[in-house]
Amino acid sequence: MSRGAQMAEQAAGPSGAPGIRALLRSPGYGRLLLVSALVGVPVSLAAFGFVGLEHELQHWVWKSAPEALGYGRAPWWWPLPALALAGLLLAPIVTRMPGRGGHTPVLGLGGPPTLPAEVPSVVLAALAALPLGVVLGPEAPLMALGSGLALLAVGRARPTTSPLLAPMLGAAGSTAAISTIFGSPLVAAVMMLEAASLGGAQLTLLLLPCLLASGWVRWCSPGSAIGRVCRSGR
Repeated sequence: MSRGAQMAEQAAGPSGAPGIRALLRSPGYGRLLLVSALVGVPVSLAAFGFVGLEHELQHWVWKSAPEALGYGRAPWWWPLPALALAGLLLAPIVTRMPGRGGHTPVLGLGGPPTLPAEVPSVVLAALAALPLGVVLGPEAPLMALGSGLALLAVGRARPTTSPLLAPMLGAAGSTAAISTIFGSPLVAAVMMLEAASLGGAQLTLLLLPCLLASGWVRWCSPGSAIGRVCRSGR
């Protein structure tokens, strides 16, 4: 269970609904919603840039590089040196850098939020593993990126404002980041709620900041105005 889910359960209290209703009306939760909406803007832009860079690297590895060497397409043996290079790049990242390249995939998408100090190792590991074919999807790196950037914003503000701020904002940042590949905040929010393993009235507690943070993805997706500007400059 994620830390955001644990905090939501604690806020619910023994009976659940009364504690949540009081929290939804509290000034602290209102500030959380405001910060979630503000953090969603830079997180969405950073995630969009990450996905674009990963796509360009993947195109270079599997199309541009083979063509530069005289091949019409990547030969059958091309994945072998690509995977070997990925191993060489990933080894120092997962053994020496804080965060060790991200969470263990077998543990699922739950767990504590990614700290800001761990974001560089996650980004570097993803940019080495995704284009070279070690892993197939950017979901976990995007969620870690969003969580770390959101917590970085909290750290530069006032992290002691509310005990809910860090874990809930980390979940909101993860939702905003992963929305860039789905093109819809609703799909990402549902995915985050499944990872948090919440149900009933507790869903509202986590759902509102996640939706507010990820709503900006409509302006950063490939079909949006920002996305068209980015693609036209390629």
